Amino acid sequence: MRTNKNYRLILMVLLSCCLQGTGRAAETIQTPSAPMTVLICYAGGSVQSQDAEAATASMLRVVEESGGWSPGAMTGVFISDVKECGMRLDEQKPPFAITTLGTFLAYREKLDLIPLAQPVIDGISAERYRIMVRKGTHTSLEALKGKTVGGALVDETEFLKRVVLRGAVDPESFFTLKRSQRVLHCLRSLAKGELDAVIVNSQQYRALGSLPFAGELEAVFSSEEIPMVGIVANVKLTTADERSRFTRALSQVCNHQEGKKLCELFGVESFVAADLQAFQKTIDLWKSQKE
Repeated sequence: MRTNKNYRLILMVLLSCCLQGTGRAAETIQTPSAPMTVLICYAGGSVQSQDAEAATASMLRVVEESGGWSPGAMTGVFISDVKECGMRLDEQKPPFAITTLGTFLAYREKLDLIPLAQPVIDGISAERYRIMVRKGTHTSLEALKGKTVGGALVDETEFLKRVVLRGAVDPESFFTLKRSQRVLHCLRSLAKGELDAVIVNSQQYRALGSLPFAGELEAVFSSEEIPMVGIVANVKLTTADERSRFTRALSQVCNHQEGKKLCELFGVESFVAADLQAFQKTIDLWKSQKE
């Protein structure tokens, strides 16, 4: 009798363990994970939000497919205002984001961000910022003291001060800043004499040739080469495997029938793994100029 009782007791314990194990496994399978938010920030261009949102959705479907995620695992949020982008990045803390370099530098430490991939535009993944003026009006950066300067980058005064101008002047006190998300509009105002100068990036500078008044403008300042930022990741909210899969998937986007919509819209030829050495130099520069 004692042997039978012991046997039944052991059997009950084993059955209980099996049921508990099954319950945990079922719970893991049945619990759906929330879609992974990818924040996309793009300021200062002529791209319409509705076009960008559609292209972003197509790009994310390609990343899901190529990276091994299930359909609908990612959702995109497109922001065209730099300040709103920083606010959303800080509040929502997305695992992945496409940001401006200034936004990345400003929130890098607070949100544990690292660069994953960079866009290649016109064969390079770096750029220079230039300050354009009307020919014969100003001949140096110093000559622009108190003058009205426009462009999307004036929304990122810390980045402009620390990285682009390398601390040569404080843009907020040195210039009269004219904020505008439309660089083309600023350039037209410059040609009309309504602005004294406009800050442009490399892509915008190369596009000047298509403007009828391009011959009336010249660069009075050119920055050092700066890496273009693309996808960044929150290290604490992503795994090394997820970051690797996202980077690999992104490298295929511009060659995919669906994904190339975003690449064509933003003039991107491809995405490559981030040049961490170049980014570290920029991070060091950002830190060295901190007051």
